[in-house]
Amino acid sequence: MNVGDKIRQIRKAKKLTLSELALLAESDVGNLSRLERGKQGYSDAQIKKIAAALQVPAAELFSSDNLNDTVDLYSVRSLLDSRRNDVFRVEVLEVSASAGSGSPSRDVVEVIRSIEYEPEHAKLIFGSVPQEMVKLINVRGDSMQGTIEPGDLIFVDQRVNYFDGDGIYVFDFNGDTFVKRLQKVKTDLIVISDNSKYREWTISLDEAEMLHVSGRVMLSQSQQFRRHG
Repeated sequence: MNVGDKIRQIRKAKKLTLSELALLAESDVGNLSRLERGKQGYSDAQIKKIAAALQVPAAELFSSDNLNDTVDLYSVRSLLDSRRNDVFRVEVLEVSASAGSGSPSRDVVEVIRSIEYEPEHAKLIFGSVPQEMVKLINVRGDSMQGTIEPGDLIFVDQRVNYFDGDGIYVFDFNGDTFVKRLQKVKTDLIVISDNSKYREWTISLDEAEMLHVSGRVMLSQSQQFRRHG
């Protein structure tokens, strides 16, 4: 499912017309119609306005979560905000990622929904990053093997929703979601896999509008299990 499909589904579930969404998102009906039909690209600013109008996080527009779950979750979000203050809770990033050749987010199964830490221990791990800005995601694929192993949990700093220097990022490009190393060379971004079996590729300046960064990877955690009986 692409971004346009998700926007249309959420819009209809919320019983909004194209004209109503355009008014709320400070956009043009024609532009929104073409975006929903996959005939037009989008900018970060446009996606953020549409998400705000639909009352969902921008990352949700790139998610393949069940539509009913999406609408129900964010219509009762205020009921969930009364979370415990004595723990540092890291919840799943609302977009799935591939560390393979790139795949729609539906190809990744969420294994863990959240992890809770004692606040002092969390501070040692995540420093001063607020808990609402730390998200976790389960990665599949081996293109980052040697750095991030297949099945590892990665922890993402959502404050970094743009290219902020060389590093590993979770990002959407042209409808596919990746966990890759990004490096800037002149005006281009080089997309690098740490596994030498995979070729690097380039995001040109002309293609920059198709790049949407969900966050920068801070650390990873192995999910290997050993049976003892």
